Amino acid sequence: MTQNPLNNASIYTYIPAFQSRGITVQFDAPKPATVAISEGGLTAQKVTEPPPSVTDETLQRGSESKTTLQTEPILVMDEPLADIGQSLVEIAQRVSRQSTNQTVDLVFIVDWMLLVKKLDRRVEKFQRWIADMASVFDESMIDYRVTFIYFQADASEARGKPLEKGLLIFTRGWSRFSEKFLTFKGIVARDGLDAIMTGLAELEFSWEAERHFLNTEKFFIVMTNKALKTDWGIGRENELVEKIVDRCKQDGVQINILGIDEAVQIQLANLTGGEWYQIEHMPLAEHEALAKGEDLGNRPMPFLPRIDMVFERIAQHIAKTVTQPVDIVFIFDSSLSMENKVEEICTGLDRLVHVLDGGGLDSRFGVIRFWAAGGGRSSVTITKPPLNAEQVKKLFRRSKRGSAHLLDAIMEGVPKLQTPDDRQLVLIIVTDELPSSGPGTGYTYTEAIEVVRRAGAQTNIIGAAVPLGPEGGVLVDADKFQRRITVVTNGKYYIIPGAIPPRSGDRNR
Repeated sequence: MTQNPLNNASIYTYIPAFQSRGITVQFDAPKPATVAISEGGLTAQKVTEPPPSVTDETLQRGSESKTTLQTEPILVMDEPLADIGQSLVEIAQRVSRQSTNQTVDLVFIVDWMLLVKKLDRRVEKFQRWIADMASVFDESMIDYRVTFIYFQADASEARGKPLEKGLLIFTRGWSRFSEKFLTFKGIVARDGLDAIMTGLAELEFSWEAERHFLNTEKFFIVMTNKALKTDWGIGRENELVEKIVDRCKQDGVQINILGIDEAVQIQLANLTGGEWYQIEHMPLAEHEALAKGEDLGNRPMPFLPRIDMVFERIAQHIAKTVTQPVDIVFIFDSSLSMENKVEEICTGLDRLVHVLDGGGLDSRFGVIRFWAAGGGRSSVTITKPPLNAEQVKKLFRRSKRGSAHLLDAIMEGVPKLQTPDDRQLVLIIVTDELPSSGPGTGYTYTEAIEVVRRAGAQTNIIGAAVPLGPEGGVLVDADKFQRRITVVTNGKYYIIPGAIPPRSGDRNR
């Protein structure tokens, strides 16, 4: 039976935005979702001491606040897109702040077809964007050089020698920009990753030849509306990404990307210290694949209808990617809103254990529990491995109270785990609230990602739905934290079934 996803109350929080496109999705045997609504102030409850086999280390900080959950119907819609011009100006401002010697080399890696599509076969907007960036540099007294490298996926061959036509280089002189841009036809590569690698290789000679730019800060800006691929062959993208990241670290190059929601793009930006901006939505075909439960490889697959299914998928990923003995530590939200999900989570834990045991993986467990008493006072309890599954369930079933601040749990809990060198640390975050820091802590997304990276932890998230926007729609990880941390650490990201997203204005960041 084919159903309109927005008329099926059991799954409407998990369906991408197909209705506006006239698409229906088929589901078998939908299971009703249970939703708990809590209003008004949230107060802490007294918790009994842990059983003798389990010990807690408790950290408390912060003050009180209040959380209100919304009950309006939930629709799913696409994430808001970044404005290209504003994003480029933001990059210029950040580059100016980061520059220590007042000299920057700015390299654009541009998908030629994106330029044609976005600008209606005209270049005036692009000229204005670049001129706006130049104004930022001029105001900051930054000496700059700009290079343009183009790639075109459907090009029959790479045309032009890189240093003659493929690389369009000039310093200042914006009045000459239009003429050069309109007459330039050189394409250095068919695929984006190859164009980035070409830029790194060819520009090294230019940097060495012009001593004035030898010690310059170097920033790449990749602009595309497609996935970044390579002529090396299907499935070799990650191999080339590693080489690009190594080369960037060697040459001090930061990559910023204006592109689509693709793991390779997010990873390149994060691993080189840059930023990623989404300027177009993912293709509709990928939305359809998500709704069918298909694994899209390097794309996140957040929607599954049952919690136990999510645990099973994460267990399969761990078994596939981890070969050494593993410490699996759950960062578990013990706030009131999780009360009605605990038994399903315990069932999911059983499925996870079954998969890992079936694969012969040497695994043991730990738990970091977190909540915010009175809605704002952060508490983090750390129970280090080794625990067995039944001990973990006892901790999951502890009394729930208040709301929760995930960033506090990561920053306060993960460094204290002190995982032995002979064991791989894997984190599984389980929460139905958006990531935030408690009052007075000031922890940021970037700091939290760096903490798990330093710990060498693969991070998987069974996480929150996202803020209700002005139109009342659900956005998938609008702040990008949940998706970024899993991409950077080779984990998986799913939305916890039954999560109720707050309105964006209600968030306590």
